[in-house]
Amino acid sequence: DEVLAAAHRLEEAGIPPEEMEGREDFRGLTVFTIDGADAKDLDDAVSLEQTEEGWCLGVHIADVSHYVRRGSALDEEALKRGTSVYFADRVIPMLPEALSNNLCSLHPGTDKLTLSALLYYDKKWNFKKSRLTKSVICSQLKGVYSEVNDIFHDAATAQVREKYAPIKASLVQ
Repeated sequence: DEVLAAAHRLEEAGIPPEEMEGREDFRGLTVFTIDGADAKDLDDAVSLEQTEEGWCLGVHIADVSHYVRRGSALDEEALKRGTSVYFADRVIPMLPEALSNNLCSLHPGTDKLTLSALLYYDKKWNFKKSRLTKSVICSQLKGVYSEVNDIFHDAATAQVREKYAPIKASLVQ
């Protein structure tokens, strides 16, 4: 009960404005997730932007540590569970659904706190450098593995091609 109440309080509070101030703002980037069709815990997203020197690949991971503080009831319960457990017909999440499927899930059209790894490449895709930063993103699209594969194999329906049109440039680089 204590864990669920803590998760509910966090869900109601949302993102505190002061938390946005100390983060890099990547909400203007083309950011998207790619997961299975029935995924609910979208905890990672990607972006790909051309730079003067080449490319920047962004890997944006939900900032669970912002919500689950060391020693809190949420932290203790997560330590007991260790991981989410996936069955064919259901998931038993490590964290309450208010976190795993909402606050820490990178659903399209919602601002989310993230930790971002920025990987820089030259124009020939030679790795140059990387950096990590606290960030905020707004995912543009919930991608699905099978649909993305259809795009890559030129087998996508018109509806799928239309869905991915906003991020197509990022997919085909």
